[in-house]
Amino acid sequence: MTDSLIDSGRAHVGPKALRPACSVEGCGLPTRANNTPYCEKHYMRVRRHGSTYKLSTRKAGKLEHSGGYLLVYAPDHPLAGGSSRVYEHRKVYYDAHGAGPFRCHWCSKVVDWDNLHIDHLDDCKTNNEPLNLVASCAVCNQQRGREKMVKTMRDKSHRRYTAHGKTMCLNEWADYLGISRNSIEYRIKAGWDISRVFSPRIGNSGPPSRKLARAVHDSVK
Repeated sequence: MTDSLIDSGRAHVGPKALRPACSVEGCGLPTRANNTPYCEKHYMRVRRHGSTYKLSTRKAGKLEHSGGYLLVYAPDHPLAGGSSRVYEHRKVYYDAHGAGPFRCHWCSKVVDWDNLHIDHLDDCKTNNEPLNLVASCAVCNQQRGREKMVKTMRDKSHRRYTAHGKTMCLNEWADYLGISRNSIEYRIKAGWDISRVFSPRIGNSGPPSRKLARAVHDSVK
């Protein structure tokens, strides 16, 4: 029984090997079934978009990264690194200034494309005009990022107070007046007039103000 199966050539041959080749020129794969002229790959292409040709899935134009930066299609660019897209601001800076090395715009430290960051002078991540882009070291880039984050948090604070022609959050008022935030919080809870709440240290007791805002101090005496 075993010899007859081996002699027939069907004991070690799978069912796909018995099917004809895909009708697409140059394919050579067996058809997915006896009632279709296509292999599995070309059959699915026909089902999806009505053609056996492979369609490009690349999206046209620029893409916006989750961080707000723009990505452009440039697979042959020196900064691509095997990817098909490159950050537009980095590409623009490279095309304008070359392979480097460069000096950090903020501290003059020498940097190259292995460790530099490209900063936007106006903080607009989509404004990639050459004059708006500068080289930055990692430390300066992180410091600028922290300052922008603090500013954003303060601007969005729901506890912003206006006095003496200025509008600031409590931390900004504390820095400006040279007193602690706790002191300002105490004055608010005690029901002080708003002009006296946001004034330097009042009275002779306690430590002197670090930054005595004399104009404000004189206006509330």
